[in-house]
Amino acid sequence: MVALRKRPARRTKKTVLIVGEGSTEKAFLRYVKELYITRDMDISVNVECGSGGSPRNVVEKAIRLCGNRGYDKCFVLIDADIPLRADKKLLSRMKRKPKIEMLKSTPCIEGLFLSVLDNLGNNNSDQCKSIFETTYLASDKKTDKRSYERLFSKEMLNKKRNQVNELNSILKAMGV
Repeated sequence: MVALRKRPARRTKKTVLIVGEGSTEKAFLRYVKELYITRDMDISVNVECGSGGSPRNVVEKAIRLCGNRGYDKCFVLIDADIPLRADKKLLSRMKRKPKIEMLKSTPCIEGLFLSVLDNLGNNNSDQCKSIFETTYLASDKKTDKRSYERLFSKEMLNKKRNQVNELNSILKAMGV
């Protein structure tokens, strides 16, 4: 008789979906995910692009993605400059399991970047985009996750996490 080898118990990972408003958010979130999330962790993070448009469109896409797959948590990262206009039906859909939780970047994702880089004044979205694109990263480079390596090291993000609440919220959403 042959003895059977006992396999180690397989752990189920917690699954998280984060939907960024556009391709810039998606690239940044993927970069942060690669910095912090490793295969041996008990969490799996999937980053998707909401394809821009209104915050409502991004939330509706997140709801569709959550409905197609079994996520434990779902987050939507949108700019704070345009409010989410949600009716009762949308709010009800957002509360279903998994509940859609909002992450906001003020006034926009470039504003979040400037906050982390200590270069944010009282600027609106257009000013933040202009400052970030002329000083740090051209608009055509913002959609490439590798572009963020030279701007945001893991050590810098860890340090700024305690100072920039929006960054801390993103990292918490990823289980970090």
